[in-house]
Amino acid sequence: MKLAYLKSLLLLPLLLLLIGCQDYGKMKQHLVDGYNGLDAYCLYVGRMEGFPYLAQPLDLFPEESKNISHTARVNARLSAFEQAGLLTSVQAKGRDGKLYPLYSLTEEGKHYYKSPKTAGFKGENLKDTQFCFGRREILEVTDIRDRETDFYGGRTTETIVDFTYNLNDVPDWAKHPAIKAIKQYNIDFSRDPKNKKGQVYLTKKGGTYYNYGTSRSIETVRLGYYL
Repeated sequence: MKLAYLKSLLLLPLLLLLIGCQDYGKMKQHLVDGYNGLDAYCLYVGRMEGFPYLAQPLDLFPEESKNISHTARVNARLSAFEQAGLLTSVQAKGRDGKLYPLYSLTEEGKHYYKSPKTAGFKGENLKDTQFCFGRREILEVTDIRDRETDFYGGRTTETIVDFTYNLNDVPDWAKHPAIKAIKQYNIDFSRDPKNKKGQVYLTKKGGTYYNYGTSRSIETVRLGYYL
């Protein structure tokens, strides 16, 4: 009996230490702070100069043939966003003299359009275009675990955090069938936005968590989700 009691006394500090290493409440606060002010989702349109944008096929120009598949995907997405009400188009002449859609932002589109700079991504000569929306309401951190990895160019301890959240402020256009049909997004925003499951990959430096998953450069508490 005394031996069992002694074992309990010895195990208790160890359990407390283990629990202390996985501070779920503190991690939840990290997520809340990190997501504060960030859009929950950015739907990537493609690499382009912005708007107005003339959707002419690049297969007419051999020197740009390496971009054919990318341009075809961009043009298909632009059509979907026009159906959803974020873009409007008129016919304009391309370099071959034929008519193609010339896309411009609608007033609603201007509200959700983000350049790399305004979306929070750093770098030079970035021409990526995206439409961003939504807010994450963090409910609970359900698991925290560390693993060693060489993925980031050197031996690094990576912290994987599972959590639940509510997705708030989802606009009607994001639920449009044309957006849902874009296979690369693989998300149906018309589903219940409550109690969703999320996961983020972090590393820690100088007491601050960083997220490698949202850009090539490391950004302090950059916990947003980029799609």
